[in-house]
Amino acid sequence: MKRYRALILLSAAILLAAHGGGARENIHVEEVTMHLMDGSATFELNYSLDAFTRLYVLALGCRSLEPELASILCGYRDVRLIRADLNRAALLVGDAARYNGGYYLFESRPFGYGIPRFTVVYPDGQARTYYNVTSTQDVFCTER
Repeated sequence: MKRYRALILLSAAILLAAHGGGARENIHVEEVTMHLMDGSATFELNYSLDAFTRLYVLALGCRSLEPELASILCGYRDVRLIRADLNRAALLVGDAARYNGGYYLFESRPFGYGIPRFTVVYPDGQARTYYNVTSTQDVFCTER
């Protein structure tokens, strides 16, 4: 029985690879929260996976989602997966801001596609929420 289950999971993984598709088709992002920290930012993503992708992740683990999750933050170069599960992930962006005279400037960067709800959380705990966005917002904060 275990052998059949493994064969089914392997077949599903092969179908998913043959199906191809990008993050838009496989991962449906519902919300992104950007936590500002000096010159870096942590992005928390809440999403749902299509059936094939869910099966693929169950077979190979959440680390297999890293390229698709990083493609959502396509405007950044230094994107690292911190953690992920079937419904959410956290990504660290090291080059998110530019330092200028006591302030960190987080310039607007595009997402891989539209995000229904985007929240920016400042170091002091204040938060601003934006709806139906295709990029991050231009924001700045003081150094800690």
